[in-house]
Amino acid sequence: MLASVDSGASGSCDLPEESLSDHYDILNILSYGRMGKIYLAAERMTGMEVALKAVCRDMCRRRDVQREYHYASHLDHPNLVSATSRLFQTDLYIVYPMEYAPYGDLASYLSSRTIEEVPTRWVAEQVASGLTYLHGFQLVHGSVTPENILIFRPNLSLVKITDFGSTCRGGTFVRRRLFNGPYTPPELSRGEGTEGYYTGTSLDSWALGVLIIHCLTGNKPWSTSDITDPEYAAFRNWQRVKSIRVPRPFKRFTVRLLRLLRRLLEPRGWSRYPAKEVFKYLEDDWMIKSRDRSDSHDYSSSLVSLPNPRPHPPSSEETKDPQQPQEHESQDQVMQGRVSSPRRFLAELLRFSSPNSSIRHRRKNHAWHQSSSSSSSSSSFSWLNSSSSTSSFSTSTNYSSV
Repeated sequence: MLASVDSGASGSCDLPEESLSDHYDILNILSYGRMGKIYLAAERMTGMEVALKAVCRDMCRRRDVQREYHYASHLDHPNLVSATSRLFQTDLYIVYPMEYAPYGDLASYLSSRTIEEVPTRWVAEQVASGLTYLHGFQLVHGSVTPENILIFRPNLSLVKITDFGSTCRGGTFVRRRLFNGPYTPPELSRGEGTEGYYTGTSLDSWALGVLIIHCLTGNKPWSTSDITDPEYAAFRNWQRVKSIRVPRPFKRFTVRLLRLLRRLLEPRGWSRYPAKEVFKYLEDDWMIKSRDRSDSHDYSSSLVSLPNPRPHPPSSEETKDPQQPQEHESQDQVMQGRVSSPRRFLAELLRFSSPNSSIRHRRKNHAWHQSSSSSSSSSSFSWLNSSSSTSSFSTSTNYSSV
């Protein structure tokens, strides 16, 4: 199959001359640029909506458009956009129809929101699946960016990679790009004065790692993948274990996701892991879950007795209770404004809760014992629960900051 793709792409067959209005009704313009436009059109025969990619004839080489069309028409994968009909030319453009994505591209989606963890895993899995299919034929997409990922379902359960203009065989020598953004790996961002580079599947692996960060944080992790960029320099120092401090944008990432990003964003292209490495981490949590911190303040209310500024007379229900002890008022006066020592409080609590303790062994004349005995059992256990939750929270905090 790919042999026919390459032979068709390298050929220079004449394209049929047609008009857009012969077979399509133009509905809208989806995007436009210096090289051409993309129209939303409807086929007159079937009524199906398609996206017509029209490239200016004077701004491109015909064989480049033919190569892009042949890849789009011959590659068959559910996460790769395919061409729906034949290639033709008009007076100004070279045109071919392709699948229409009703929900736009991922770049527009990310411009107004971040993506939750589960939809991000869906996107990563589908993009990795499409790239693995390409890499199986030794093909490099070469331009995996949010602009080239189209959304076919609003919940991101179906996305597809488009734009095969940069797709080529691995090991092909191509000219160096003029723009070096975060999706460009560091081996292409270095100013070594060379006019081109040899492509490889590791280029797509790097772009996939940056895409995962972009989806989870809503921002690009760095401006350029060069050591002169402070954000990328901080990531490189952490990756090379020169710093144990996780970069600020990645503090909510779990250890498993950080391990995946280490492998996909390896600065050396020859040791970078392939895109299919994502499949090993799809069942893991990628984001650290937020914890409820309300229990961490319970100990203050159980150890400190707040004074009552206005003592009120007992209600009728309180006076009718014959089992209510009358010594609470004197004991509350001792407890007002007094903080018990946690160590002594715990030791005393354990002593009284032991089977060998007896009521006759309590020292009733001791002031501290009177203040501690007035505390309710629910207050005591509240202090124990709050102390345990506090210790577990501090442990989890240290774990997440590593």
